[in-house]
Amino acid sequence: MNHQAFPKSMPFAAPSLPARARPLPSYAWYLLGAALLLLAYRIGLMALLPLADTTEARYGEIARQAVSNGFWLMPHIDPQTPFFAKPPLSTWASAVSMQMFGINEFAARLPALLASLLAIVVAMAFAQEMKLRRSWLVAPVLAASPLFFLCAGAVMTDALQMVIIVAALYFAWRTLNTVGDAAFKWRLAFWSMVGLGALCKGLATWALIGLPLIAYALVERRPWQMFRQVFSWGGLALALGIFMPWYIAAEYTHPGFLNYFIIGEHFSRFLVPGWKGDQYGIAQQQPMGAIWVFWSIGMLPWLGVFISELLRFFSKRPKQSLPIERFLWCATLAPLLFFTFSRNIIWTYGLTAALPFSVLVARWLENTSATTQSRTGISVAMLAVLALMCGPYVISKASANSDRDLIQAFHHMAAPGTQLAYRVRPAYSSDYYARNALHYEPDAALSKNTRNELVVIDRSELTRQAIPADHILFVGKSRALVRPE
Repeated sequence: MNHQAFPKSMPFAAPSLPARARPLPSYAWYLLGAALLLLAYRIGLMALLPLADTTEARYGEIARQAVSNGFWLMPHIDPQTPFFAKPPLSTWASAVSMQMFGINEFAARLPALLASLLAIVVAMAFAQEMKLRRSWLVAPVLAASPLFFLCAGAVMTDALQMVIIVAALYFAWRTLNTVGDAAFKWRLAFWSMVGLGALCKGLATWALIGLPLIAYALVERRPWQMFRQVFSWGGLALALGIFMPWYIAAEYTHPGFLNYFIIGEHFSRFLVPGWKGDQYGIAQQQPMGAIWVFWSIGMLPWLGVFISELLRFFSKRPKQSLPIERFLWCATLAPLLFFTFSRNIIWTYGLTAALPFSVLVARWLENTSATTQSRTGISVAMLAVLALMCGPYVISKASANSDRDLIQAFHHMAAPGTQLAYRVRPAYSSDYYARNALHYEPDAALSKNTRNELVVIDRSELTRQAIPADHILFVGKSRALVRPE
């Protein structure tokens, strides 16, 4: 391999200021202030927002089951139902956080925030590889992106998968651009991420690690040579040692797990339109190419930069761009192209493309005109202020999609010994906030309170059943809490 084709790599460490640091221009102050404001806002929302149905409440309840009922090996939705759809890494992270800080919304979300902050550090390391003067610019770029901002403090698997993937890509890049013992260490670091990826989302994480590397190898026209640089039998053994013990134990204790997880979640979900095999949610059937709509909305403030920089990149000959630039574009486009032909996708699937793209935006910020820099900085600062002003509305909308307020109303109004009966099927947030204290009774009586219970009904039943106003204790978006006559 001709190592002269690559710029000299810099160490994977937080950027340090030079001895004579230049004063920050005004646009950088605007961006720095916006990033800090959005970070504080995200932390506040993590503490105030309820776990909303279905995704956040589902993963929050799975983590609570691990803490409360000891389901650490195989995640469980409830004491009777194992959760085969995802490996346990994100559940373990939220459950450990709950053990440390209590069973609450902030503790459940904290691992996602920490993973997102770590991902920003890795993106800054990529920015250093591009010789950017202010590698920290990736932080406001990501903070101002709705896709990253929402995932950075949500109880989902996406943030943890994101940092694993971007770290694996960075370690692969360093492996390709160093020699000797240093390359060996980076190679092992890469394979450790492969092992953790299998515990995060399984083969899907491997695909999102491998596709950018394959694309880059083809662009550089050295696929076999790069494969030999990255592959290691010792690294493969390390990866297997990280994830195989759990997979073996999971299948041994819960036969059928591998069939559902490997075949169903990795192939049927994406290749079978309207796949009906999902036991835990609803298959998201979207039009083909919907990932580009999700990406456009998720990266909305930077959509113009994405289009202009992409056109500029493809207008040049391959060798007119830096290798790191080609690598980052492969990392940005590969997942988006991969999901272009899938219908069963959700809005978070473009998240792994946001990190490498943020480095390209940071370079654009450094190289664009002073006027554009100033306008961008002011616009992002105004966006942060606007987001903060929308906080009450966001809390109201999230509360309407959760049973937290209903359960709190029950605990506030119910006499000791009163039971909570659901005539409608409980949501994941119902289980999370009720702490196993509710009962699903489709035939719960509304005429006589013979069992000393309060009843949750569909909101439409208030009129149909002619429930007296003094028996209505709480009315939510879709459900109501009533006292039987």
